[in-house]
Amino acid sequence: MISSLFTNIILALVFGATIGLERESSKQGESQTGSVGGIRTFALISLAGALSGIFFTHDYSSLALLFVVGFILLLISNYVTKALTSHKFGITSELSALATFFIGVLVMLEIIPLQITVGILVILVFILSVKSKTTQLVAGVSKQEVQSFISYAIITMVALPVLPDYAYKLKDIPILADLLQGLNIDLGKYDNLDLINPQKIWIVVVLITGIDVFGYILGRIVGSKNGFALTSFMAGFISSTSATQSLAQRSKNSKYVNHLVGAAVLANLASFLQIFLLVGPLNPKWMVSIAPSIMLMILTAGLISLIFLKQKAPIENENIQEDKPVQIFSLLPALKFAGLLIVIKIVTKICLIEFGQSGFIISSIIGSFVGIDAIIVNLADMAGNTITFKFAFLTFLVINATNLLSKTFYSYLQGNRQFALKFLLSAIALIVVSSLWLFFV
Repeated sequence: MISSLFTNIILALVFGATIGLERESSKQGESQTGSVGGIRTFALISLAGALSGIFFTHDYSSLALLFVVGFILLLISNYVTKALTSHKFGITSELSALATFFIGVLVMLEIIPLQITVGILVILVFILSVKSKTTQLVAGVSKQEVQSFISYAIITMVALPVLPDYAYKLKDIPILADLLQGLNIDLGKYDNLDLINPQKIWIVVVLITGIDVFGYILGRIVGSKNGFALTSFMAGFISSTSATQSLAQRSKNSKYVNHLVGAAVLANLASFLQIFLLVGPLNPKWMVSIAPSIMLMILTAGLISLIFLKQKAPIENENIQEDKPVQIFSLLPALKFAGLLIVIKIVTKICLIEFGQSGFIISSIIGSFVGIDAIIVNLADMAGNTITFKFAFLTFLVINATNLLSKTFYSYLQGNRQFALKFLLSAIALIVVSSLWLFFV
């Protein structure tokens, strides 16, 4: 009991000192007037929080409350003094001091796991340390950019949660059901055909527009070219199709077409890596048999993306967009793409209903226009059981090729023709390389 108590006190001191170190380093070269403090001060603040926790756990609630109220009053008086003397009204240091106090309390009360408390500490230090980056990001933000961020917030935080997470079927359309009933037409096997899940479709819209938004934010921090490359690679783990479509749309008004192609190939590289995560736990034997083909695609995609990312933008196009208002994202192309996905999903399900397992290849090919994750999971489940490893591998090659070519088709519809052509050449290279392992299977 005593050793645990002592350990928690030491932890509280270390946590407080860590926050104090960040505060002290961030204040270097600045006026210290009214500053809450540095390493020693924040260590003592966290210790005060820990002592409050000790008093509370030993039924000295009134003394614990006195510590809390006294600390808050001291913090308020410090803020008022600072504001009156320096005319600076920021409260970052005061809020960080308050958070430090309650981190000390959390360490001692143990009401949440220590790992979560450490997580809170890391997030707090990170937020405090990015002042220069946030200043750089906010500098020169226009009214239109603010409106774009507000619009995206509405799309994600207002529209998405209110949409129903329910797969609507043909029988759920009242007018259609009544009309068919009046005509004595029985829907039969199509009665339970899924048409649309509004929330899942809107997630696609959020993802496509989100790639533009977060790519723009990263671009302000690390440069526009690097920003989209990083964002696209991360988005590829969620949906490489959506990422590619978003980059194609961006290529219409960008001088960095080569870089956008490289970012699109990076997104697909991420999707190839994801295959290991999908297949490995389900069917390790099949994973071993197709691993060389996937590794060839990963290496080829990495080389192709590197070639495109190293290309320089044409100098003559440097100032074409200089006087045009910044458009961070476009909603209409995302809506069009979502509509196309709805059509493809319905056709896929009709194909499965009509042909059953005999239409497995057909339905898989059609389904690959939307994405291959679900198909790969299905293949992993069937390989070595209902179908041979080689047939499963052939199906994988076909759907992967179809998926890559479908992305080229989307790129042609939504983006720059040059982008579509270069991505097509990249896709063909990946298809050819992935098929080489057939000679050894």
